[in-house]
Amino acid sequence: KGRPTATLAAPQAVASATAQPEAAVPRVTAAMSTGEGRLALVIGNANYREAPLKNPVNDARALAAKLRQLGFEVMLGENLQQREMTRLITSFGEKLAGKGVGMFYYAGHGMQVKGRNYLLPVDARISSEASARSESVDLEQVLDQLSNSGSQFNLVILDACRNNPFERRFRGSTGGLAQVDAPKGTLIAFATAPGKVAMDGEGENGTYTTALLRTLAEPGLNVESVFKRVRSEV
Repeated sequence: KGRPTATLAAPQAVASATAQPEAAVPRVTAAMSTGEGRLALVIGNANYREAPLKNPVNDARALAAKLRQLGFEVMLGENLQQREMTRLITSFGEKLAGKGVGMFYYAGHGMQVKGRNYLLPVDARISSEASARSESVDLEQVLDQLSNSGSQFNLVILDACRNNPFERRFRGSTGGLAQVDAPKGTLIAFATAPGKVAMDGEGENGTYTTALLRTLAEPGLNVESVFKRVRSEV
């Protein structure tokens, strides 16, 4: 299915960020695991009424454990309904204020409607494109929380490009997620190229998160190197 097609700086990047000098790119397993003020929100949604998934909760738990090893304080959410998801994202933004590094990770169903990306809570009831906004969580809500927090560096990882279970109800629907322009100081990593579909994986974890966990175990890598290696493995 979907396959990442480029590195950070390329036009079809699986991750996008405001341009930074190489020396300014944080190291995931070195600089980001020292100092103070690292907070991550990790969400895994799997128990959908329609098209349940196997691995997102496993993915979220495994990544949360890895991030704690790297010195992050972790907020973990599993199988969240819309209200729970929205409140947790708001709480994350408030708690992130003034910290050095913020990370948001989401595994589960995601979809794009008219160029905007939506993350699906497990209780989503979507009958048409018009209902997507009221039943889902707009990715822009997450980006706003990160931008308003004042944190020095933010990372968003979206393993959320599984098949849209509501696609048959949409007119002219496009699979996968839409490309996003990262706010200043924020890097956004996708599990696959824009408009493509990611794999849930055959083992305990999804294909993308399996590669991410393995790469995060390597010492001394900066952010760009991490996602280049993940892309190569996926």
